Amino acid sequence: MDHPWSAGFQTLPDEHDYRVDDIDGVVPPSLRGTLFRNGSGRNDLGGHWFAHWFDGDGMISKVRFDDAGIHYRNRYVATQNYRDETKAGRIVHRGFGKMRSLGPLGNAFRQPANVSNTSVVMQGERLLSLWEGGPPTALDPATLDTQGIEDFGGVLKAFSAHPKTDPDTGELFNFGIDYGAKTTLTPYRLDRGILTRLPPVVLPYPVMNHDFVLTARHMVFCLGPILVHPLKFLLGLKSFDGALHWEGSRPTLILLVPRDGRGEPRRIETDAFFQFHFANGFEEDGDLVLDLARYPNYSTIGDALRNYWRSAWSSRGMAALTRLRVDLETGKVEKQTFPTGTANEFPSINPAFTGKRHRYAYIASNPAQRESGLQQRISRIDFESGAVASHDFGPAGYVGEPLFVPSRPGGAEDEGVVLVMVFNSTDRRTEIVGLDARDLAAKPLFTARLKHHVPYPLHGIFVPAPA
Repeated sequence: MDHPWSAGFQTLPDEHDYRVDDIDGVVPPSLRGTLFRNGSGRNDLGGHWFAHWFDGDGMISKVRFDDAGIHYRNRYVATQNYRDETKAGRIVHRGFGKMRSLGPLGNAFRQPANVSNTSVVMQGERLLSLWEGGPPTALDPATLDTQGIEDFGGVLKAFSAHPKTDPDTGELFNFGIDYGAKTTLTPYRLDRGILTRLPPVVLPYPVMNHDFVLTARHMVFCLGPILVHPLKFLLGLKSFDGALHWEGSRPTLILLVPRDGRGEPRRIETDAFFQFHFANGFEEDGDLVLDLARYPNYSTIGDALRNYWRSAWSSRGMAALTRLRVDLETGKVEKQTFPTGTANEFPSINPAFTGKRHRYAYIASNPAQRESGLQQRISRIDFESGAVASHDFGPAGYVGEPLFVPSRPGGAEDEGVVLVMVFNSTDRRTEIVGLDARDLAAKPLFTARLKHHVPYPLHGIFVPAPA
């Protein structure tokens, strides 16, 4: 291992189920419920690392907070890919970056296997494990047992890992991108268990897109010019990752899709950029406001993801926390960046403010002077004052996505706990840390040390305990 953060990518082969007893501090009485995290739990087979971080098999971590303390459980999502490759002990299916043996003939016309490794969402009494290129996998939220693929009666194919829930109506919105003779973005609405496919949007060229923003009226996408060579991929000449290329001469398309399924989508062109994740977005006074982690292009992040465990994770070319303000009458786009350091990723907000004007966002970042390495701090930005507060876990701690958990329904926007999973490279264990959202730089409210590491997760949710 070349870097201290590299060990955090190593496979966790075992499934655990135990009460956490190594805890500093006190878990607030208001923090009762379950944290679910998803990510690549198995990143190698037969001693060989997978070609891309996104190739790893999905593993769910369940962290339950109750009156007795904290309980941890993890289970692999028993996808066809996981079962087949566990049995064979080698690569059997194509992935985002990995390829089957036998060259093009062994890969031609084979789609990447669903590894269900990106995020989760609750849908009724089920936990859905999400992956970009296919339908979700249903799990039992109590045991994490895999129940099977959920395609809602064949209605959906691809289903993004970033669904958004309207906090007022309870409606869940999401989308999928399907590649073929034409590239189609299909929006979905899930309301009380009923999935509705909204009118699909034919895109002008095949792009990769990961996230979107939900506002009161629209689903909003920023489609950067990271294009796929479909023929190279279909013929088995390249992996999906290998078929991606950046065309910076093209604009980024800001696509506004009416969330009620009525009316035509609108496209607004702006300077080329790339983003994986948004913090939030909203509409006010004729403007559309988007807060996101904005990359100048795909080069640096694409290379880092491809070399994940051995990458230096250079800060040059990584994302800046950026606010775009779009005049919906003229289409003019203004840009503002914020001093949250470098390597900004995984922005989040209080979920009660989804689609509404928000004041605060929380993001993983590094100090501006740090030239390389995975993120080591969590920062809070106050969009009204511009003030930034940070909690730095250096020198040995490497952070994941911050997740804001409100202390009570209807409380102030910043009244809550920020939960984050931190890999400690000194003892190679993962810690569950709770920070006071109002005093982020202060000593953690609590630090719960697991008995092992959890390979860096990607996304998750917190489900409050029933009142």
